[in-house]
Amino acid sequence: MLSGKLASWLLELNWLSERASHLCAEILCIIGLIVLIYLLAKCAKWVLCLVFESGFMQKKFPRLLDGIHYAHFLGAAGYALSAMAIMHVYGFFLPGEDAILHAFVMRLVGIYGTLCFMFALASAINVVDYLYGRNPNVPLRGVFQAGKIVVYLLAGLVIISIIISKKPMYVITGLSAAAAVFMLIFKDPILGFAAGIQLASNRLLKIGDWITMPSHGADGTVVDITLTTVRVQNFDNTIVNVPAYDLVSRPFQNWSGMVQSGVRRIKRAINIDVGTVKFLDKETLARLSKIELLEDYLQNKVKEIQNFNQKRKIEENLINGRHLTNLGTFRAYAAAYLMHLSTVDSTQTCMVRQLDPGPTGLPLEIYCFAATTDWLKYEAIQADIFDHLYAAMPQFGLYPFQQPAGRNVAEAGQEFTKSLDALKATQK
Repeated sequence: MLSGKLASWLLELNWLSERASHLCAEILCIIGLIVLIYLLAKCAKWVLCLVFESGFMQKKFPRLLDGIHYAHFLGAAGYALSAMAIMHVYGFFLPGEDAILHAFVMRLVGIYGTLCFMFALASAINVVDYLYGRNPNVPLRGVFQAGKIVVYLLAGLVIISIIISKKPMYVITGLSAAAAVFMLIFKDPILGFAAGIQLASNRLLKIGDWITMPSHGADGTVVDITLTTVRVQNFDNTIVNVPAYDLVSRPFQNWSGMVQSGVRRIKRAINIDVGTVKFLDKETLARLSKIELLEDYLQNKVKEIQNFNQKRKIEENLINGRHLTNLGTFRAYAAAYLMHLSTVDSTQTCMVRQLDPGPTGLPLEIYCFAATTDWLKYEAIQADIFDHLYAAMPQFGLYPFQQPAGRNVAEAGQEFTKSLDALKATQK
């Protein structure tokens, strides 16, 4: 072998002792082996660059080429090919079994080959991750990250077995006693891997979805899905990292269905002061009949009520029989107004309903769907609806419930003072 020939040549020079000559020859062989590995890796990378960076690849598979450059696959593959070549020729450089560095070189070659194949496989997974891991419909990035962890663990297992000169199964048997420790160390990756599979298979989440999760302060768009965390960019531009396992074990709200439907729900109530609810008198009824949206409703409703009362011979009495109220008429007007708006989707549920009354009055809920999912347009549509309804309420003799404020108390005090002054003036 080469080391033996070099040792013989050094002995003939009479510069070194026999042991020193063999040691120097072995070191020179190792240096030569390292240089050969480097040259083979560069040559293999150069050949791969000629193949993958050709005009055909750039024209037919540009995205694949971008992924290869992103993952530095050509360099890793070059070293893997050099390791395969070294496996066949390292015997020429390897010292004999009785040599000083024989065991060291054997382990060095084995570790180098393992590391080369590990980096090549990890780089290949990165290429696939670049192509498919960021797919917003099926987020598989966590699966690919788990695959890289498996590759690293297997490589570490092989390297340990090479160092201690034992079979990998012997190492696995020895590590079984420390399984509980590994489970504790890799708890988050294991839980995240299982959660990532559930998120991907059930399509619970994808990049670009708007989610809200109050328990973690998340209210924004999903920008990244990894093995252990889901990154959410809130609307205030803050970033929240939500553990992937929590998205499976805890409730969260995904707004993607709303975005896909093209409409967004409006659900808000007006609290009405129940003291302003009353029956309609003739003057108010005549005035409201001039409202275009109520014209048909009032005509039909008045006829219906008159027929009902006449059949039962009910005299004109506000308690007996049926009579129109300002609240019911306003509710009919609000429903007709919503159906009249082009910004409200008439194909969806649209209604105005009463909720349970409480200390803050009688809630009259507006339930409809805006014909857009754009946030700014949605808020403008919602504001316009309630601006109009609040302004129209006094026409029906209705007023919203509102807690007394400092201004109300001050005005009441001023009115009381004026009344008191007027009373004193009359007494004089």
